[in-house]
Amino acid sequence: MSYVLIRKELREHGWVIALALLLGALALLGMLEQSEQTGGRFVALVGHARSFGLLIAALLANRLFAREYSGKTQLFLEILPLGRARVFWTKWLLGLGLVAIATLGAWYGSLRWIRRSEVLDWRGALAVLGCVALFNLTGWAYAAMAGMLGRYRYLAWLAGPLLAYTVHDAAGIPIEELPAFRLLGEDVAMARPQVGALALVQAGSLALVCAGAGMLLATAGSGAIASTLARRMTTRERVFIVSASITGLALLTALESKPEPPPFELTEGEIVADGLARVAVMPTGELDAARASELARVISRDADTLIDRLGVSAQPRVFVLPQQGLDRTVMQRAVLSGAQGIVLRVAPDAPRPQLRALVLHSLVADVTLQRALKEDRHVLLDGLSAYWAVRDDPAARERLWSRAAASAAPLSAERLQRWAETSEQLGSCLADASAFAVFATLEGALGQSALWTLLRGLFSRPHDDVRVLFEPSVAQRLQRAGLSWSRLAALSERARLAARARNAAVLALRPSYRASVSASATRDRGRTVAIALAGSPQYFALYQVLLPWTPGVDGMSRFDVRKARAVLPLSPPRGSRVLVALEVEDATLDCPVRVLARRVDVP
Repeated sequence: MSYVLIRKELREHGWVIALALLLGALALLGMLEQSEQTGGRFVALVGHARSFGLLIAALLANRLFAREYSGKTQLFLEILPLGRARVFWTKWLLGLGLVAIATLGAWYGSLRWIRRSEVLDWRGALAVLGCVALFNLTGWAYAAMAGMLGRYRYLAWLAGPLLAYTVHDAAGIPIEELPAFRLLGEDVAMARPQVGALALVQAGSLALVCAGAGMLLATAGSGAIASTLARRMTTRERVFIVSASITGLALLTALESKPEPPPFELTEGEIVADGLARVAVMPTGELDAARASELARVISRDADTLIDRLGVSAQPRVFVLPQQGLDRTVMQRAVLSGAQGIVLRVAPDAPRPQLRALVLHSLVADVTLQRALKEDRHVLLDGLSAYWAVRDDPAARERLWSRAAASAAPLSAERLQRWAETSEQLGSCLADASAFAVFATLEGALGQSALWTLLRGLFSRPHDDVRVLFEPSVAQRLQRAGLSWSRLAALSERARLAARARNAAVLALRPSYRASVSASATRDRGRTVAIALAGSPQYFALYQVLLPWTPGVDGMSRFDVRKARAVLPLSPPRGSRVLVALEVEDATLDCPVRVLARRVDVP
C-alpha cells in the first residue's frame, strides 16, 4: 500500500465520501423507524446493505477508479515509482476499508437500536455482521471491477439486475437464493442465520473473481486496456448498446413465470381441518358418516405428524371418494387440472394401511415435486409411507414383515436402486412390504436422530431449477450417515430372513404356483398372448402394450381368469412388447400376490 496515495485520495474525494456516509446513516435511521412497524431485528440493516451498501460501493468505485482514468489522473500516477499493481490494490483496499467502516457503523447502530427493547446475544449479532460484511465485500469487489470497465461500467451495473431478474423469472430461483444475496435472507434479518457453507463459498469466490478481473484490467497490456476503456463511447458503440438493451428488455417482457395452482377446494363429505392437512372423505352406502369422519381424522393425523417430522412446508388437501365396483386393493389417484390436491378413488372396503400409505406417498411426492419418485430413493419413499401408516399398529407391522418374508427374491443393492423394476417383478403387495422392511432396517441401523436427518435431506422441497443437479445423491447421503446401499441391502435381507423364520408356520400354509406367458402369431388367430397358472382356481392378469414411445407402465388393464389357461383379450401390433403380470389373491397374506411378471416380444 501507499499511504501517500491514500492521503491524496482522501483529500480529493473526502467530502463526497463523507456526504455519502451521512446520507447512508440518515437512510438507516429511517429504515430503523420503519422496522419497528414491520417487525424483524436486523430488517433495516439488511435493507440498508441491499440499497445504500451497493450505492456506496458504486460511488467509491466511480471516484477511485473510473474518474481517475477518465480524468487522466491515472497517467500522472503511472509515472511515479509505485507500480500499477500497487496503485490498484491501494485504491481497492482503501475502498474496502471505507465500505467496512460503513458496514460496521450500520451494524452497531442497528444493534444499539434493537437493544433498546429486547435482549440480543452477541453470538447472533456477530453472525449477522459476518453475513452483511461478506455481502458488502462482494458488492465492493464487483463495483471495483465495474469501475475498471470505464465507459462500460454502467452496462455492467445494468447487467447485474437484469441477470438476477432473468434467473428469477425464467428459472424460478428467488432473488434471496442467488449467490451473495443469500447472505441477506430472512434468517439473517431475524438474527438467526442459517447460511450454509455453500453460500459463503459462493460469495467469497465471486469476490475473488471480481477482484482478480479488476487487477487484470489494471495491469494487462501495461494498463492499456483500462486506458482504452476510459475513452468516450463512439457512435457505433452507443447504437450497439441501445439495440442490445432494447432486445434484452423485449426478451425479458416475453418471459412468463409459472403460475402456482390454487389448492383443491373441499366442499363435500366429512371434512377434518384441525391441523395443516385438510381431509374429506365422502360417505357411501357401505361407509357411513361416522366411519368416514374417523377415517378423515386418521389421514389428517398421519399427514400432520409426517409433515412435522420431515420439517417441510405443506398444507395438503386430500379427498377420498369411495366408489362401488372397484376391487378392494385398487386405488386410483385423479389427475387435477388447475388445482393442487390429492383426490383418490377407492373401494369402500379398501384396506386402511394401504390407503393411508398411498396418501402419505402422494403427499411426499408432491412436496418434493415428484423427485421422491426417482429410482435412487423410491424404495425409501415406499418404505416411509408403509411404515408411517402402521407406526402405531404392531400387528400390522408384523403382517408386513410376513409379506416381505414371502418374497422369493433376495434383496440386493442393485434391486433397491432399481426399484421400479423390482416393484414390477414383486407386485405392489410384496414390493411395499419389502420397502417397509428396508425402512425398518434403516431405522434400526441409524437410530431416530440420524434417520430423520437423512429423510429431511431427501424429502424436502428441492430447488425447481438447475441447482437440483448439484444436490448430493442418496448414496452420498447414506455414506455421510455411515451406511451404503450394499450394507443396507445386506442388513435388510438378514432381517427379512429372520422374519421368515418367525412366520415359518404361517408361510407354510401358502400354496405353490407355476405360471407362464407366451406370445405367438398364426394366420388364423393372428398375434396372441397366452397365459397359464397352476395352483389357484382363479387369478387375474394385468397387461399393457409397450410401444417405443410408451412413457412408462401405468394404468394396466385387468383380465380375470377362472381356468388354468387363457388368451389375453388384445391384439398387439407386430414388433411390440407386452408387459404381463399374473396375480392371485393370497388368503394367508391377505393381499394379491404377483406370481409372474414378464415382458414378452410379439412376433
